[in-house]
Amino acid sequence: MPQMSPLWWEYLYLYFLGALMLIIILNYHAPNNVNAKMKENSSTINEMNWKW
Repeated sequence: MPQMSPLWWEYLYLYFLGALMLIIILNYHAPNNVNAKMKENSSTINEMNWKW
């Protein structure tokens, strides 16, 4: 395998780390029933659309 610049996998690693932290935060704030959370989010989005 040819020598690649370290920036390529560093950006990939940072992106993976950020996505992992985001998933952990979302799972921490979400209730046990994920479908209920999705319905709650969609209802709040609809309320925001009504405000606009």
